Amino acid sequence: MASLLVLFIFSLIMAPLFASLPDDKTYFNSNLSHTNPHMNSTTQLFALNPFYRCDIYPRVCLAKGGVAPHCCKKKCVNMITDSLNCGSCGKKCKSGEACCKGRCVDVSTSRSNCGLCGMKCRYNESCCKGKCKNTYSDKRNCGACQNKCKMRESCAYGMCNYA
Repeated sequence: MASLLVLFIFSLIMAPLFASLPDDKTYFNSNLSHTNPHMNSTTQLFALNPFYRCDIYPRVCLAKGGVAPHCCKKKCVNMITDSLNCGSCGKKCKSGEACCKGRCVDVSTSRSNCGLCGMKCRYNESCCKGKCKNTYSDKRNCGACQNKCKMRESCAYGMCNYA
């Protein structure tokens, strides 16, 4: 039992030596397939070990099986989608906003990110409360969001009671 404890402590001491790789290049692919030719199966295990913080071992975040590719305040985060670190460390999105491709976006009104990041409305639609609505014919959103036509009126070409 004592030999197992010694072996465990020895592996914790030696692991940082195996994790230290040359810092000449950082590899990051924008489509989030984090393949790094400097990573091997040993360094992939470091991503799962809580003793290896990214502020000390930056490659932990890029390792296959890692949580996210960027290091902010000793934690691996994804600055492309994280609302608490959107585009840069510590940049928080406001309430009702989401982090879409590293930018804070109001998903209740954005036509290119309506309701969710990447959800695009069609050319004749507007984003009304996070849902794409046809403002040319929708009598509850006629011409603009929340512009309701009166009872027995229809919406045509974005105008109520168009004749």
